[in-house]
Amino acid sequence: MAEKVVDPVCGMEVDPDTAPAKSDYKGKIYYFCAPSCKDEFEKDPERYLSTEKGRGCCR
Repeated sequence: MAEKVVDPVCGMEVDPDTAPAKSDYKGKIYYFCAPSCKDEFEKDPERYLSTEKGRGCCR
């Protein structure tokens, strides 16, 4: 089991080994709790990387 990371959209902790979705942005892989969080992130990645994390789960 890998160290958990934070879903940049909803702020939920995610295990990278079992994350249901991931996205590569500017050479870094981001992991998501659900495909819907990945979809939101990919619409505007900078929105989620440049502001406070954890807006509430989007599932």
